[in-house]
Amino acid sequence: MTEGAALDHVSKRFHRHVALDDVTATFANASIVGIVGPNGAGKTTMLRVLAGILRPSAGWVRRPFDGRVVYFGGEQTLPPDVSASRWVALWSPAAARQTTARRFGVLSRGTRQRIGLEVSLFPTETELLLLDEPWEGLDPAASRWLSDWLIRKRAGGAAVVVSSHRIHDLASICDRCEFLASGRLAAPVDCAPAWSHEQRVATLLNGFERARIRS
Repeated sequence: MTEGAALDHVSKRFHRHVALDDVTATFANASIVGIVGPNGAGKTTMLRVLAGILRPSAGWVRRPFDGRVVYFGGEQTLPPDVSASRWVALWSPAAARQTTARRFGVLSRGTRQRIGLEVSLFPTETELLLLDEPWEGLDPAASRWLSDWLIRKRAGGAAVVVSSHRIHDLASICDRCEFLASGRLAAPVDCAPAWSHEQRVATLLNGFERARIRS
């Protein structure tokens, strides 16, 4: 297994817009890192650069072999005219037999999100799992299901990187949170295992507010 993933002085520009500005961060195996920041802070760009979907304009990226990297950008990225069962069959024919044959476009947002996440969690050899706003659209039971699965992935040795505004969900599972504002990282916050959930939430909310003010 590789040594997780890393960004070293990474910048990403889209014409004149700087989406990431000299970002350096490491994502160790067997850890869960949350990426938190206001809308437009660069969270999605950061995950896509880590996944290898986007090439950085400057700096370098370390990641596992492509076959061991899984990225899911949310239910809106699923093809609306493709049936859910056909999509799932690309990864697991057995699971596809238990999946609805209806097209993604007619399914509820929460159902699309759950199916997309299930597919992302199928591979057992994943070393780097990248999820963009994974709790969005999920009901409380599905949210708990997702958090439990991310903890399992960490226990299996994966480096899990999750962008989200859901501070309470992040506080339940994250080892560390990175705060992104205007494409730059603020000081990270480690979530001590001995802390209560309330302490974790308060610490992450303070970090998010500092990032929001910076933006």
